[in-house]
Amino acid sequence: MDSEQLNEARRHVRRFRRGVLRIDGEVAPCAFVIDGADGRFVLPSDEDLTHASDIVLYVPDDGFNEMALLINPAGQVGSFDEARDRYLAYHGRAEAIEWFRCDLDSAKWGGEIYEGADLLGPNTLRAIEPGLCKMLNADRDVLARVSELLTRVHPENPLCVGVDQLGMDVRTRVGIIRVEWPAEITEPESAPGIIRALLKGAA
Repeated sequence: MDSEQLNEARRHVRRFRRGVLRIDGEVAPCAFVIDGADGRFVLPSDEDLTHASDIVLYVPDDGFNEMALLINPAGQVGSFDEARDRYLAYHGRAEAIEWFRCDLDSAKWGGEIYEGADLLGPNTLRAIEPGLCKMLNADRDVLARVSELLTRVHPENPLCVGVDQLGMDVRTRVGIIRVEWPAEITEPESAPGIIRALLKGAA
């Protein structure tokens, strides 16, 4: 496996916030977020995932270019965990009884097997993420043009709800769309300048 394949897999795993969850053979759609603190999946469930022996999350949920993620529950999520606020911003209120934080053990995609630690980790922009979101949301029309510039899709009523080193998550009328940066932001201190340049170019 070369570095280009790995980098594409790292981008792919962050492109979706909805998928299909298989718990011990039972399948159901699900919505989730990725916790910027540790790169774990956070999701609500009516099932107690800690008692499941086999949990696979398939993304996206339409079977096209599907990635199979083997996940393991790492504990329940408390009522005041900030990841639940992130879920609310991305998906709205969840009706499920329990919330879980899950480790990514491994992933299978395109005939390759990837170690979870190689695909997901902490969001290196987490400390400045609120300020970056504020910058991006200052002019929604410009945000829409930046999104169109990078995805060729012009979103209606866009709102940036998350930013990381590989891209941003934009909530629209039809759900969350992933907008990837032209290149990974490897130095957090360079992020504001890069994003200002993108906004200026789209203005």
